[in-house]
Amino acid sequence: MDIRQLRYFVKVVELKNITTAAEALFIAQPSLSQHMANLESELGVTLLERSVHGTRATAIGELLYRHAKTILRQFEDTRSAIRQESESPSGRVAIGFPTSTSRILAAPLLARLQERYPLIELEMVEASSGDLTGQVAADRLALAVTMDARADSRLRIEPILEEELFVVVASSQKAPRAFGIEAFAKLPLLLPTHPNSVRVATERLLRDRQLKFRLVAETSAVEILILAVERGLGATVLPTAAFALAQQHGRVRGVPIKGRPLLRELSLSLSASAVHSPAVQCVRELLLQVIGEEIASKRWKGVRRFSGAG
Repeated sequence: MDIRQLRYFVKVVELKNITTAAEALFIAQPSLSQHMANLESELGVTLLERSVHGTRATAIGELLYRHAKTILRQFEDTRSAIRQESESPSGRVAIGFPTSTSRILAAPLLARLQERYPLIELEMVEASSGDLTGQVAADRLALAVTMDARADSRLRIEPILEEELFVVVASSQKAPRAFGIEAFAKLPLLLPTHPNSVRVATERLLRDRQLKFRLVAETSAVEILILAVERGLGATVLPTAAFALAQQHGRVRGVPIKGRPLLRELSLSLSASAVHSPAVQCVRELLLQVIGEEIASKRWKGVRRFSGAG
């Protein structure tokens, strides 16, 4: 078992298809299949399940995958440190963003990274917060912005800020300057699909007040929520980062909730195995700088940074 075999194995697991993985690795498919067969023979276990639907890792294959990701990252970090100890850090860093947050952080982070650390290659993934936490814990991502993160031995969690959620209505709709909770509960609601943190916070608020609500539709696509609200099909709940551009263009507007605002906590979750990587630390530091700048410039509204964050 060598580094090349591990790299090949990781690519097959992630792409779930031998042919696709071979194309991505620029090797012949029969050669890749032979490498996988040799690896299974050497270890004496079945690592991959092959079917007409693709290739999946077995339970023992998933175990090897997690260890292989750690080994490959450590190998790259060591090689990078030896080769470029006094130069700019390099390597590939995978970072995850929830859909709403990606709209305000992804582009500025990429611009800053290209300016400061041009040898770092950034892979940006957009998914729900719950999915992102799982991907960081499984070493598929080095770090991610996550919502209401819970303690996990596989992660290092750094609370960053508290974000207010707003009731989003059509600009043409008459609405108060702030909704009472009872008035909010009477609105036809379009909400993000579970286990989205916005959905969880909204239902918790209404459940605590023992208020029923009418769910018109649910979707994980933020733009669908905004389009439906714009057409007067209902109201939704989102952070300002998700609807700021639509509000700027006069399509929708955000209205706060009186008395007890809806809040969620944003954290930076880092993989325990990646936390010491120089490239990962560079991305982390730039991300925290970008967050501070977006808040200071008031482009990111409705947020409060935790004391000492970053």
